Amino acid sequence: MTTSLQENEKTSNLKGIIVVIIAFLLIPLMTITIMYASNENFRYTTNNFLRILPGNAGGYFRRLPTKEEKENIKVQIAKFYIALEEDRLVDKLLIIKGEDNNLYDDLLILLSKENPMKMRSVKENLRNTQLQSNVLGRVLEEINQEKATKINEYTDYYASLKVTDAILEIERTYKSGELKSEELPLIFENFSTDASANLLIYLDDSISERALYGIKEAKRREIEKKIQEIHSRQNELIRLANIYEKESLEEKMDDLGTNNKFRAQDLAVIYKNMSIKSGGQILADVKDNDFITNLYDQIDAFEMLNKETKQLSSQLAEAIEIFQNYDTKVKELVGIYEKMSLQELTNIIEEMAKSNRNYQRYLIGDEEIIFTEEQLVLDVISQLKPKKAAELLEQLKTQRSVDLSKKYIVER
Repeated sequence: MTTSLQENEKTSNLKGIIVVIIAFLLIPLMTITIMYASNENFRYTTNNFLRILPGNAGGYFRRLPTKEEKENIKVQIAKFYIALEEDRLVDKLLIIKGEDNNLYDDLLILLSKENPMKMRSVKENLRNTQLQSNVLGRVLEEINQEKATKINEYTDYYASLKVTDAILEIERTYKSGELKSEELPLIFENFSTDASANLLIYLDDSISERALYGIKEAKRREIEKKIQEIHSRQNELIRLANIYEKESLEEKMDDLGTNNKFRAQDLAVIYKNMSIKSGGQILADVKDNDFITNLYDQIDAFEMLNKETKQLSSQLAEAIEIFQNYDTKVKELVGIYEKMSLQELTNIIEEMAKSNRNYQRYLIGDEEIIFTEEQLVLDVISQLKPKKAAELLEQLKTQRSVDLSKKYIVER
């Protein structure tokens, strides 16, 4: 047992001695290696010492040029280079500088000794060439910065305009060449998805396609999705317009005579897809002039966005005037008929109902607005005092008058 412990102790001591010996050997070796790599004089001295080694090892170091031989090669290169034309010499020196900066510095000294006058000019060319390289980098950076600034300025300018004006400006600047093809997509990348969609959906097709093609894929998908949503919403509003066309005036007034249910932009689409008669009839009863003015603006904008001639707002204004004048006439007749005897009024009403001629006829665009005498009678009766209206209906005897009474009841 004691023998085993003694052997282990001897082994441990031996290992420690070996580690110390290796450390003493390794540290000087590493130091020498670092000095050999970094100190040129030490390297040349070491090479000269190692030349005496026998065999291939000594042969390797004997083949390496001595410091004197290397300096002699540099002198030969300098003598050859100094005879070259300046431009060619500058090119050679720039190549050397890129590969070995120390050799470049040494050659400049040797070349200056060979021909100081020529080297003054060469050094000036070298400085200019290097400065140009730095200048080109700065110029390129400035150009990129100017491009980014220009894109931001265009984006801010278009964003400050109404959609209709922004579209006109984008088309104008693009077609005139002020806005370049490569700049167009960058502007829409700066816009929000909603703003981009609202512009691209109405832009000239060729411009819209060019812009979408250059936009980054993720942003392009978002914009295309938003455009599809806008189309779907417009189709839904067109469907609603067809439904409202068939509803009573009272029902239409509740939904289409205020902004309580629809935004002004949505109402513009609905009125664009209803008859002028229906639109005029609704708006004739609207007392809010600001609502009507805003609706006209939205209709004009919608027509402009779709490259249509502005006309619906003026046609609606004409229809409103027609319905308001008609309502005024009805009120005037009500005032007159209220003062007539029952028999006189009965005779007039029966005659008007019997003939049922067109009382008034108007042409607005491609649509007609017609008021018949029968319609006039119904509208007058609906505004008579209830007692007189009831007495009048009792006096009506003819079959046509009976029909008129039925229609009156339905209107009520």
